[in-house]
Amino acid sequence: MSFEESNAKVLDEYISSNPQATLPKTHSVLLGGQNVDLQVYKIPLKNLVYNIKNGRFAAEYQELKNKKGRELEPEDKQDRKELQNLLISLDPKQSMTLEKDVRQYGQREPGVCTHGGAVINGNRRMSIIENIFESDSNFKDLMVARLPPNISPIDLWKIEAGIQLSRNVQLDYGPINTLLKFQQGIEAGLTPLQITKTLYGGYTEKEVKEKLEVLGLIVLYLDYIGERNNFKKVEGITEHFTDFRKKLDELKKIYPNPSDITKIKRIAFQLIHDGIDVRTLRKLKDILSDEQLKANIFRESEKYCQPEKAGEKLAKK
Repeated sequence: MSFEESNAKVLDEYISSNPQATLPKTHSVLLGGQNVDLQVYKIPLKNLVYNIKNGRFAAEYQELKNKKGRELEPEDKQDRKELQNLLISLDPKQSMTLEKDVRQYGQREPGVCTHGGAVINGNRRMSIIENIFESDSNFKDLMVARLPPNISPIDLWKIEAGIQLSRNVQLDYGPINTLLKFQQGIEAGLTPLQITKTLYGGYTEKEVKEKLEVLGLIVLYLDYIGERNNFKKVEGITEHFTDFRKKLDELKKIYPNPSDITKIKRIAFQLIHDGIDVRTLRKLKDILSDEQLKANIFRESEKYCQPEKAGEKLAKK
């Protein structure tokens, strides 16, 4: 039996034995394309777990996972503490502000959890309340709307993304985590058009596809510098890849040979790794339009623009 199934029974028993856990309020979510009002409960923190697939801290979680060399287990006490600290550290100033608000007014908006108690929306609130609980035992519960059992990965993605990622309500997503959240949607089985319809804030299908292409370039870049899946390495430089993707569309028309495009990508990756600014990177297309320069650059790229291990690449920077 999975943790989701076993913990669902724990929650069922707690709710049936504690009538005060059922609050006189509901919370609306979209399920299967329909608006559904979920019952809201007050659940003990100990009976809920953090959602390690939460898009809001995808890059930061990947970095932590790389350090650990494994997936973290939210139900494990030590791993839970690691996840709590990670969530609080995402934005210490905002965390402090939220903590003051919760201490003064309590939790004002419910989170959303799966039937088995994995928090889909409200992970940061839970981390803050857990932090308060260490010094004040009155803060022992989290207010959550509980989803029915057997929710599909697609619906789970739609609930989280629809709440947090649409442009008119976008919360706390950095550029790389936005890209990763789109990728999670594809992995859940959604098409770019379906993602567009879910994110009612104005993303077009073309924009979603472009963001996925940008993420594809970032994945290749991280392999190139020996930092596979370490998305924190591209913090502050995602604009380089957004801009390079546009130039790459133009370059593919000029150089239809895939091997030429591979060389151009590696040249760009090396320049990005060496610290080139976006404006200068844009000149690459014009430089390559000179056949003599292109021949020289392609020749030298065979020596200088090759994938390497992280330490080796950095040592040559």
